[in-house]
Parts: sequence; structure tokens; C-alpha cells
Amino acid sequence: MGGLAKAIEGLSEALSLAGLPATGSCSIGFEVGEDAFRLSISDESHEVQTASEQLSEVDFVFTLSGSSWAKYCSDPPPRGYTTAQAMCATHNGASVRGNRTAWATYALVVDRVMAALKDLVCGHGPVKNPDPPPAGIRSPITGGYLNTEIRGVGQRIYYEVSGKGQPVLCLHTAGADSRQFRYLLEDHELITQYRFVAFDMPWHGRSDPPDDWADRDYRLDTETYSQTILAVMGGLALQNPILVGCSMGGAIALYMAAMHGELFKGVCALEGGLGNPGRFVPWTNHLEVDHSHFLTSWVGGLISPTSPWGPRSQTLWGYAQSGPGVYQGDTYFYSNDFPKYADLMEKSNCPLWVFSGEYDYSATTEMSREAAKKLGGRLLVMPGAGHFPMSEDPVSFRSYFVPVLEEISARPPAATFEVSDDDLAPVEQPPLGKSN
Repeated sequence: MGGLAKAIEGLSEALSLAGLPATGSCSIGFEVGEDAFRLSISDESHEVQTASEQLSEVDFVFTLSGSSWAKYCSDPPPRGYTTAQAMCATHNGASVRGNRTAWATYALVVDRVMAALKDLVCGHGPVKNPDPPPAGIRSPITGGYLNTEIRGVGQRIYYEVSGKGQPVLCLHTAGADSRQFRYLLEDHELITQYRFVAFDMPWHGRSDPPDDWADRDYRLDTETYSQTILAVMGGLALQNPILVGCSMGGAIALYMAAMHGELFKGVCALEGGLGNPGRFVPWTNHLEVDHSHFLTSWVGGLISPTSPWGPRSQTLWGYAQSGPGVYQGDTYFYSNDFPKYADLMEKSNCPLWVFSGEYDYSATTEMSREAAKKLGGRLLVMPGAGHFPMSEDPVSFRSYFVPVLEEISARPPAATFEVSDDDLAPVEQPPLGKSN
């Protein structure tokens, strides 16, 4: 650990807190293997002090075992060891002692401290995969609004469309929006064969929340989620689409395959699992914690260390823009509500593929394998991929996704989608996607 001790001496100079909000005053203790130090920060400066001073006086202590430090520094690190937050979330040798709300407030600082130490000891991390090619001067994506009713409540839902041919309906992750699928919608080769449709769930992105959003708690549930998908399909006249959802979208995609599979030509559940109670935490909607910054740390550990910087940064920017309480309300669905339906779901009524990224600890490969087995789907493991494959590393994801898309598209058409006016009350819209 001698190299670590030397790195601690140079940490003050190497550590940058640029881009973070005013930090206030805080004292953070770090115990990494046999070494310890204290970081004192204020709005004007930060200072690293050795362990000669007692860590009992700090606001909280971040503790990492020697074996966990070694895994964190490995090239590439294993799942759960990519960031300080990843190690906190998976409890693999990392713990927080003291004021946990203070830890949540300064989670990004802890991430940066550990990353700076790693760079000082080991040099830079794994080589990044290539960025996607530029989309050209003018994007082929067009957008619009669908006014519909879901479970008796009027909703104004934003959607984007690109391409022609077999419709593909895309569902974003928790706390995010349809921009996560921009690389598919701007893929000039794919949009000659497929019409991609992506929409923002109510409360998300450019879709509206209710007028009294500031006075209510947002909580997404399985029934509302499924009815929203059916409303969009009905309102946009999507016939036999291929359904593609990621994370919470992957979870509801499993449900739709089991409960409404006859309406789809096929289903692709990206990072799909049957729920994870550990993703619902108080700090994603807490008056003392800036959720826009905490979320970039909370989900940042789920991104592969080899994902290119540009798409990685844009993925996190989407989380920084999430409305207050929206991510937590989505994780209520994934962590609390959806698991109650797991035992009720039987085999899929359409072709089902479950994609799993190696670095995903929210819906691990083991969880995805369980879901695929239960619903009669096929598991596709993506080595080196993270939790947001279509947005964080679109070039790599394309190599896995396109062959599956082609296989599903080659199958005979499924049943025609029909919607009841009483159930969905769709408005008149031009048809966007009848299968060729």
C-alpha cells in the first residue's frame, strides 16, 4: 500500500471539484486498506490531512478494504467496483460510517476522491470504446404530442419518430426520457427498415406532470405503466410493434410480453429483471440532498468503464435533469410494486429476448437469467456492457441488438392491435407504423 500513501500526499493538488455546486463545509474521513486520511472542504478550498488526526471528528467515513481497493484498481474492474458509489450500492467491502445523509450530499465528492487516487496510483483506466458516428447536420427525428387518457386521467405525452417499416416502440429507464434512444432513431441504415417510436412517460422529459405536481408524491405502478404503453400504441396506431425497454422499461417489457404478448411482434427487455428492492433509497428525493447531483453518482456506477465519454456524459446529463421525486417514484415501481406481479406472470406470448450487460448490478445477469427462464425468453449477455447499453455505448450495443431485431422482424406478423375507446380514449392521430 506504499503507492497509495504517496498518492494521498499528492491528492490535494490532483483533486478537482470543478462543476460541483457550492460545497459548504464538510470533513470526510477515508479508510482505504491500512491507510487513512481526512478531506476538509469549504466553498473556497479543500485540504487533505493524514491520519494523525482522529477520524472520529469527521461528518462521515468512507471505508474500503484492501481487497476491494485492489479490485477497484484492476483493469478493467469487476461489476460493482467501477466507482465509489458502485461499491457503496453493492456493499462489496465498502461502507459508510457516520452521517449517511451527509454522505449522500457529498457522494460526488467521494467519487472524485477515489477516482483521483486511482489515477495517481494506477494511471488512467480502461480504454474507452469509440464514439458513435455523427448524425449529420439535420437529425431525421420528428416529435409531437399525444393527448390521451390513462386510467381516467388526461395525459399530454411527448413522442419522437424516425424511419419507416416495422414499428419499434422504445421505453426509457427510470428518471430519464426518450433521448436515450436517439442513436437508434438517428441510425440512417436502420431507419430504412424500421420506424422507431420513443416517448417520454408522464412526469418525464417533455411530457407534462399533473398541474398539482408540487403537492403530490409521484409513484408509478405496474397497472398505470402498462396502460400508458397501450394508450400510446392505440393513440399512434402502432400495429404489432417490437417492444424495446431498458431497466424499468425492461421490467415492464417482461410484463407486457407475459400479459399482452399477442400484441407484439417481439419484445426486447434490456437489463430486464423481476425487481430489485435495493434501488429505492431516500436520498433520491431528500430536502438535504441535491437529487440532480446524487443521481449522477447513484447511476454512474452502473455504466461500463469502457463506455465512450460522450454518450456516458449525455446519459448522466439526462439524470441530472430529472424532476424532483421522479426517479424515486419510478424505483417505487421497480422495487416495491412490480415484484408483486412476478409470481403471476407466465410464459411470454411472443418472442422474448432479455439483454444483460456485464456491469449491471441493478438488474444483474443472474436476475435477467431468472426472468428469461421464467417467461420462456432467450438471454443475451453483453460482455463489457453497462446498464444503459443503447445510450452509453450505442456502437457496441448495435452489434448485439441488430441481429435480434432482424430475427424478430423475419417472423410472421402477430395479431392486429385493437383498442377500446372506453379503455384508452385515444385522440385522432396519423398512423405511424403499420408493418410492411
